[in-house]
Amino acid sequence: MKTRLLMLLFAFSILFPITEIFAPPGPNEWSRAPYCPAGCSLDFMKQRWSEYYNYKGSEWMELKKQEMLLSINNGTIEDWLNTDPSRAHYNVFNYYFYAGEIPNLEGKFIDQVKQDMFFSDMKQNLNNNQFPLGNHTYINFSLMLAGVTSIAVVITFILWKKRK
Repeated sequence: MKTRLLMLLFAFSILFPITEIFAPPGPNEWSRAPYCPAGCSLDFMKQRWSEYYNYKGSEWMELKKQEMLLSINNGTIEDWLNTDPSRAHYNVFNYYFYAGEIPNLEGKFIDQVKQDMFFSDMKQNLNNNQFPLGNHTYINFSLMLAGVTSIAVVITFILWKKRK
């Protein structure tokens, strides 16, 4: 049994090397390009991408912005993004998306994406019967409701006793 499991793990590691699963996407001309395999917060992404403008300089960024806007208007944005193997076009696109100036490839601006994420998180919390406390800490909604109800009953009982 152990031998079969080891053979299966060995075969899996050959077919799907860990370096490929967790490696950042292709070479990037900007070494500080954010890469978060587990996901990054939007605030982190906005802050990190805001640094890209200074890295490339205003003249180059404005030139690339005009190229990008033209490709958006022509409906060829994906072709434009893929013409630069150094990923500079993707970096320009991400900078202007996180700055709130252009929509993503789905046509949503950063504020819409943030709103969608908020409502998605709230729906997930309700489905999982949990209430967020902050810092990725949650409390079971039923337990919280029982605790609040218990406190209200105790306070009501104490006040009722004092009136008599």
